Amino acid sequence: MEFNDREPIYIQIVDDFKRKLANGSYQPGQVIPSRRELAKRLGVNPNTVQRAYKEMEDAGWIRTIRGLGSVLADDPAVLASFKEELFVDMTRKFVESMLAHGKTGEEILKLVKQQLGMQ
Repeated sequence: MEFNDREPIYIQIVDDFKRKLANGSYQPGQVIPSRRELAKRLGVNPNTVQRAYKEMEDAGWIRTIRGLGSVLADDPAVLASFKEELFVDMTRKFVESMLAHGKTGEEILKLVKQQLGMQ
């Protein structure tokens, strides 16, 4: 995983989990790496991973089971909200980037419609 300088690392870790769950790399109910294991794999401070896991736990996306570790949610409603948040984040970042590059809202909509074959 490559980190950018624009967002805190723990948010990037959360976003990576969202992407992997949305694209099927992670499965609902799957045991995920321990905090220390993931920190070592990513080369980050374990407290950073702890913060990411806490964010996901507070949102109900993961739960910790004594003796098993942390597992991804397997509730369809939770997973749907997880994916929806990912798509909203992706859209927000796209729009922010386009606006930063001088495009207007109308121009952005026109480009999207062209890509979808609606124009």
